[in-house]
Amino acid sequence: MALEGHPHNFLYNYGAPDYRLPYRSGDDRPLSLPLGPKNPMVTSPYLIGVLDVRWDDPSLYVENNGMGFVGVNVYRAYDTPEGPYEKLTTTPLGILFYRDATNEVAAVDEDPVAGGRLIAGTNSTGDWIVKTYHRPIVIPGTNGKMCDSVSYVTVRVKQTSASDWVSVPAFRVMGEPGEIFLINRKVYNNRTNTLDDPILPNLAQGGEIRVSYTYLSNRIQTDINRKVYYKVTSLATCPQSGQLLETPLDQVIAVSPYDMERVDWIWAESIRRNRFILEQGGERVKLFIRRWAGERCSCWDQEYRTGRASCGLCYGTGFVGGYYGPYNWIVAPPETEKIVELQDVGLHVNYDWQSWGGPYPLINDRDFIVRQNNDRYTIAHVNPQGQRGAIFQQHFTMAPLDHNDVRYRVPIDGGQANVPAEWNAFREVRPTQASPTIPNKPEIPDQYELRGRTVTFENIVF
Repeated sequence: MALEGHPHNFLYNYGAPDYRLPYRSGDDRPLSLPLGPKNPMVTSPYLIGVLDVRWDDPSLYVENNGMGFVGVNVYRAYDTPEGPYEKLTTTPLGILFYRDATNEVAAVDEDPVAGGRLIAGTNSTGDWIVKTYHRPIVIPGTNGKMCDSVSYVTVRVKQTSASDWVSVPAFRVMGEPGEIFLINRKVYNNRTNTLDDPILPNLAQGGEIRVSYTYLSNRIQTDINRKVYYKVTSLATCPQSGQLLETPLDQVIAVSPYDMERVDWIWAESIRRNRFILEQGGERVKLFIRRWAGERCSCWDQEYRTGRASCGLCYGTGFVGGYYGPYNWIVAPPETEKIVELQDVGLHVNYDWQSWGGPYPLINDRDFIVRQNNDRYTIAHVNPQGQRGAIFQQHFTMAPLDHNDVRYRVPIDGGQANVPAEWNAFREVRPTQASPTIPNKPEIPDQYELRGRTVTFENIVF
């Protein structure tokens, strides 16, 4: 056991740390071993779609002495430092550097016939379509720009088994679904002033076709207002038990390439005071962040590039799950008046709610929030306020959603963030899974937490 009066991760007994240290469940517990790398930093090497992550050597820390150090793992998340995080390293790294790059892969002479990915004029319009094995098709050197030009794909056709290979132009390319259309009609030959037959493979006589294109195996999204966060953890083995231990993600800091400079104490105090204002006069809501990438939903409309508005799997986003969340958030109270309009379908409340919130999670247009009475509002016109790459406030507009909107079917409790919805103890019956939340602080013991007769009591108590 550790010496009395010392934290568990202090050295004692000739430099031997306490390997039986449990993972902490709150900020008041000692840090778990092994300690994660210190001073992580994300920089740009001035290459499109490339970010470099660097850190100090954690094997040199005295707290990690005696442990069989294995290496480090790198994790990545978008928009919010809370995650969810995706593990980038397949094996632990033994170096102090990791390059997270958009990997462009060239598919050369891919055979669509062998995999049954060739539509040989069998649809209603007689199209010849090659469905590539990988998608989307991108333009090389553009960090994932969709390729809708025939200039970046190559098609070679062998009409019969006795014919030679001939390079032919494609008729059309649809990069996102990975489809290459072949010329299937007569083509004018300006040299002979004739209409020549299209060059297509005769599959019955051993004809073949090969296509070459470029796709992505990993994309670094660098859209405007899209923050990328990284966390680096240490891995080591305990010499007593041989167990492989990894630093918990909640015990390492998240770093972003857009934090050009560390926030100094003046602006850090401004952020804290903004938080104080929200704690006292703000409204606690649930925030859902819209998915912009992921697994395509079965309702995806290829022509209009969108999901079905009434789909219960993607909630109209086109990606399975629809939204990340819920996240607990506090926003400023409304600053506008309601206008009730008489329309053909009845009375309609029309107003835009001007509000602001804290620096994270980073929000974007088409996210939505849930108020205490389960009213749901879509977010638009996001205007982050900050300085030197750091965000202090996020100003935005919210518009009420119709109660028949599919976003009213998004459940509040659970979700990717694993943040359950609290329940108001003053209510006797829980109406639905989307019941209102209360300003309850689990870290404050019940005997010390101030309680009132309303759910907004905490907002007016200093």
